[in-house]
Amino acid sequence: MEAETRYHPNAEQLALASTIEESLATLLPLSRLHTSNSEDSATWSGLDEIGVFGICAGEEQGGSGLGAAEEALIVMSLGRHLAAPSVLATIGATHSGRALAGKRVAAGYRRDDRIIILEDTLADLMLLREGEGATLYELGSRPSQLVDDRLWLASLRETSGLGEPLARLEAPKILRLRLIDAAALAGMSQAALDMGVAYAGIRSQFGRPIGSFQAVKHHCANMAIAARCARDQTGFAAVALDEDRPDAALQVECALLVAGSAALDNCGLNIQIHGGIGFSDEADPHLVLKRARLQIALAGGLEAASERIANTQAGW
Repeated sequence: MEAETRYHPNAEQLALASTIEESLATLLPLSRLHTSNSEDSATWSGLDEIGVFGICAGEEQGGSGLGAAEEALIVMSLGRHLAAPSVLATIGATHSGRALAGKRVAAGYRRDDRIIILEDTLADLMLLREGEGATLYELGSRPSQLVDDRLWLASLRETSGLGEPLARLEAPKILRLRLIDAAALAGMSQAALDMGVAYAGIRSQFGRPIGSFQAVKHHCANMAIAARCARDQTGFAAVALDEDRPDAALQVECALLVAGSAALDNCGLNIQIHGGIGFSDEADPHLVLKRARLQIALAGGLEAASERIANTQAGW
């Protein structure tokens, strides 16, 4: 008799993620992003203490040795609180097989002949995403040419020189990086939903909350469906990876596409629900949109994910 196919993380995995979520709510308030794009040393230490950076690292490396499902659930929570790209890059770098020993990893990506680094002044290493691969580098001299310091909610700098390459992540590990991308974006879609629903409940017009108006209800319902689809597809992909199913690659690519689309759509609707204030710098909706677009850029874009889905063998 064939084993029953599992589609979602189990109760123990969900309980673990819930415990981490409680800590993240205190460590990563959204208000911090109005003053700094990156996480300070105290926040980083707090994340390290609750085991965020050792989710999947082996016990011999001081990690928890957990699987893709636990990693995806915890990264969803990090995405929901808009954790800095260096947090996600450091988690992703654990799949390089190198012992990071508490090192901080900046995120970077290649666009044509340009190498863009999301600067983290405290980082020791950089995880560079390029095409179908990723490489972990020593972060030597600091990049000097500023590309953007506000539009993407990150200090983007261009560099022409790289430090010493330490490890190359190939196909199986790249899937784990894309699962991290999908999980972070699923979390961001939930963050936009939470923010929009909360505002619809407190903002009044014509003597009643705007959430009572049919058009706003429809927006909130569509956001809830999109966030749920993103979460479920990402969880399904993580379980498929853990069980080494033949369709795991397809499920991960689908998770990236579904979660990325949900994040962008929900961010747009969240801004619309907020009305005029949704476009203002002092409000929070733009924070989620900028982080979502930045994460999609790091992942190589949703168009590339669509192409990979079209060319991936399902294995069914």
